[in-house]
Amino acid sequence: MTVLFITRKYPPQVGGMERFSFELFRHLNIDKRLVAHSQGSRLAIIWIAPSLLIRGLLQAPGSDIIYIADGVLAPIGWLIGLITRKPVVVTIHGLELTYQMPLFKKVMVYFYRNLNHIITVSENSRQLAVKLGIQPNRVSVIPNGVSISENTKKFERSDLTNRIGLNTDNQFVLLSMGRLVKRKGIKWFINEVCPQMKNNWLYVIAGAGPEEEQIKKAISETDLGDRIIMLGRVSEEDKELLLQTSDCFVMPNIPVSGDVEGFGITAIEAAAHGLPVVASRLEGLNDAIIDSYNGYLVKHGKPEAFMKKISDLADCKNLHTISDKIATYTKKYYNWKYISHLYIEEFKKLLPHV
Repeated sequence: MTVLFITRKYPPQVGGMERFSFELFRHLNIDKRLVAHSQGSRLAIIWIAPSLLIRGLLQAPGSDIIYIADGVLAPIGWLIGLITRKPVVVTIHGLELTYQMPLFKKVMVYFYRNLNHIITVSENSRQLAVKLGIQPNRVSVIPNGVSISENTKKFERSDLTNRIGLNTDNQFVLLSMGRLVKRKGIKWFINEVCPQMKNNWLYVIAGAGPEEEQIKKAISETDLGDRIIMLGRVSEEDKELLLQTSDCFVMPNIPVSGDVEGFGITAIEAAAHGLPVVASRLEGLNDAIIDSYNGYLVKHGKPEAFMKKISDLADCKNLHTISDKIATYTKKYYNWKYISHLYIEEFKKLLPHV
C-alpha cells in the first residue's frame, strides 16, 4: 500500500497543523509520498491549491490512497479522486466544520460528503460532521498524537524562577499555554477562579493572540498582577521549561459560537510531561483528556469545580505518583507510532485487496 500525503502546512513552517502533518507522515510505516506546501504564506489557499493539485495528480498514479491532512484541501482531494478513481481520506480538525460563511460552508460540506472517508480528531467533531449530513459509517475518530524526545534538555525549578523573575520556591504553579482566543477561557478563569487562589498559588500564561489585551485588563481589574504572569509568545525551549517545571496545567475552555476546540493538543503535551491537566468537559477536550487517567475534566463555567480539583492536587501528598501515571498513560495511547497505526488500519479498510 502506498499513500499520497497532501498537506498545505508542513515544516519549516511552524504551528500545530505543521507538527501534525510532520509527525504523522514521519511515523506512517508504509510506502508514502509527500506533496506539501512548506514555504511562504500558508493562508493564501487560492495560490497554493493549483500547485498542490498538479503535484498531486502527477504523484497519484503510483499511489493507492490519497490522504488529505486538513479539511480545507477537501476539494483538491475530491478532484484527484475523481480523475484517478483512487479512494480519498481527509482529516478534519474541528474548525473546518464551523465556518461562519454559509455559502463557503455549503460548498465545503459538498466535498466532505463525496470523499471516501473522513477522520476527525475528536468525537465532538465527528458528531458535527454527522449533523452536516455525512454518513456516520464514513466518519471515524483518531486523536492527535504527541512526541517527546528522550534527549530533551532537562530543567529545574530554579530555571523557572529565573525565567519569570519571581521566586517559585514553595509555590504551586499553574500553567496555561496556547493561542489566546476567547474559547480558551483564560479571561474567564482570571475573573472567576483566580481571585480565590490560595496565597502560594502562581498562575503563568504563555502565548499570544487576539484576547491578549482583554486578559491584561482582567488581571488589572482583579488586582492580581503579582500572582499572574503573562509571558507572551514563548520559544520551544521556554515551552519545554514551563512544561517540565510547573505543577498543574489548566485549560478552562468556554463555549464560543462558531469556534470549537477541535482537540486540545497542548493538553496532551502537558500530560505527556506528567503535568496533571484540569480542563473543561467540553468539545474536543473530551478526547484529549480521559478523566482520571491523563488529567481531570470539570464542568465548564463552574469556578467551584476548578477550585476544588486544583486544590485537591495542590494538597496532594503523592503528586509525583499521579504525575507518573498521567505521563505513562498519555505516552502509551497518544504516541505517534500508535496513532499512525490507527491511520493505517483506516486506510486498509478502503483497499479490500490489502
